[in-house]
Amino acid sequence: MAGEQADTIIGTHVEIKGSLHNQGAIQIHGRVIGDVHSDGHVFVGETAVITGPIVAKQVDVAGQVHGSITAEGQIELHPKSFVKGDIMTTRLSIKPGAVFIGKSQMSDEMSLEPLANGDKKRPRVEVE
Repeated sequence: MAGEQADTIIGTHVEIKGSLHNQGAIQIHGRVIGDVHSDGHVFVGETAVITGPIVAKQVDVAGQVHGSITAEGQIELHPKSFVKGDIMTTRLSIKPGAVFIGKSQMSDEMSLEPLANGDKKRPRVEVE
C-alpha cells in the first residue's frame, strides 16, 4: 500500500469471523472469515487468509483469498498470491508466481455492483 496509510490493520495473529466494513484503507495480515468491504484500498498481506468476498475501490493480494473480489479500480495479484474465486474489475494485473483459479470479468466502467451478464466493454489487462 505504497503512499497510503491504512485506517484498519488486522495483525498476523488476529482472526475475525463476520463482516469487516470500513470507509478507508484496510491492511489484512491475519485471517478473516467473512466479507471485507472498503470504499478505499484493501491490501491482503502475505500471511493473510481471507475466506469470503472482497469489495473495494482497489485490491492488492499478496496472500490468499478464497472468495470473489470486486474492485472499481485495479486488482493486483502479487507473486506467491493465491486467489480462488471470480474477479470483477476495470484493470487486472497478475504477477509471475501468482495463482488465480476462477473467472475474470472486466469493464472500462465499473461500480461496486456486479456487472450484468453480456457486458461487452473492452477490458484493460496486464499479464506479466
